[in-house]
Amino acid sequence: MWKITTIFVFLWGRFSRQFDVVGAKNGLDAMAWLSKGVLPDVIVTDVRMPGLGGAGLLANLRCSGLYSGIPVVVISDSDNLAEEYRLRQLGACAYIRKPFSPAALQEQLKQIVG
Repeated sequence: MWKITTIFVFLWGRFSRQFDVVGAKNGLDAMAWLSKGVLPDVIVTDVRMPGLGGAGLLANLRCSGLYSGIPVVVISDSDNLAEEYRLRQLGACAYIRKPFSPAALQEQLKQIVG
């Protein structure tokens, strides 16, 4: 849980002036938030989360007609190419390895949302 909180605080601090940043502690909480009728421009998720992780969240989003078009950026502490390939096959539009450059993430987000 510490990593997730740290990443959220970092993302909020870095990007809250440009984007509305909303945090969820895991994929289940993210799906619950989406079920309230929210359609974000992009989702940034960590692969490793308690309960439903980033891969599970991505799979759920892609199986849903309503959420299947939401671009998803995946952040991971793994340099496993098979994992990256699997997540891209699931529909991740970007795969960013930790530690990552805030500028690189910002550039990815700008390319995605314009």
